[in-house]
Amino acid sequence: MEIGAFLAEISAKRGESGFEGPAAERILEEFKKYSSEVSTDRLGNVSAQMGEEGPSVLVCAHMDEIGLIVTDIEENGFLRFWQVGGIDPRILPGGELTVHGREDLFGVIGHRPPHLGAAGTAARMDELAIDLGLPKEKVESLVRVGDPISFRAPLTKLLNERVAGKTFDDRACVTAMIVAMEELSRVKLNCSVRFVATVQEEVGSRGAKVAAQAFEPDLAVAFDVCHASMPGASPWETMPLGNVSVGKGPTLHPALFKRLEESAGALNIAMQADISARRTHTDADSVFLANSGVPTALISLPLAYMHTMVETISLRDVREAGRLLAGFLKGIDENWRDWLCV
Repeated sequence: MEIGAFLAEISAKRGESGFEGPAAERILEEFKKYSSEVSTDRLGNVSAQMGEEGPSVLVCAHMDEIGLIVTDIEENGFLRFWQVGGIDPRILPGGELTVHGREDLFGVIGHRPPHLGAAGTAARMDELAIDLGLPKEKVESLVRVGDPISFRAPLTKLLNERVAGKTFDDRACVTAMIVAMEELSRVKLNCSVRFVATVQEEVGSRGAKVAAQAFEPDLAVAFDVCHASMPGASPWETMPLGNVSVGKGPTLHPALFKRLEESAGALNIAMQADISARRTHTDADSVFLANSGVPTALISLPLAYMHTMVETISLRDVREAGRLLAGFLKGIDENWRDWLCV
């Protein structure tokens, strides 16, 4: 697959938590290229089956994104709103978005300028409003309280195989998962793998919980992003772009970390350990506690400026993360129970 082109397409699809339909439809279409067993569950997770024998492995990456929701229509026709998922209100002024009412409406988020008393203060979310450029009567005919709102930000190519845009958390990881599926479609697997694009991670990893309970995997690998190096951020809390990250911590199984480390070495993939002292704040936290417990690994893509409209990643990292997952899955054999015991 052409990674940049697919990521540009899939990141542009709307899919706020609980409203993932358009993104799910495109991912379902892509999954069908590599699997004849593709389905959508009642919560909205999209899954594809590859392999028929051996241990069952769940691989998941969430397809939902942060967004907004309409909470009120003011007398001047402006919309008040609140967040769906974690959003820093400082990024919102000047933002472009689409309100998904009875029809899609383009809007902008404004905030009073410093000339009118806002100098030196960061806007709170309850101070911001969406301007559709329409009178109240027209707005009320097209928009209802509870309508979802998505951000508008096209993928922008930077130098050195880097790109910036919205929703790379976590559509870049969905893309990496599909890179692995493409490679695995050319080999015979010794494991049964369920690839799942999960819903509602940004509001509590709900899709992953449902998928893990339904599939009852022997092993699992979650895909998500981690914080990349950026100005003003501590090097102790970030990972440099150009290296795939693999999670290490109490919720992640040490044997799976070791196998991923070995796979990275064999494939000449630059890998770094991403330490989570308590929780990972990813789908892995829901999966490892499912049923009677699931040995779980976490592969992460370093991403700068998380939950903004200029999330920045390396396309090389996306490709290498997909290769790492494929290599790991190829290496699962009948001795998996032995190497799992550490």
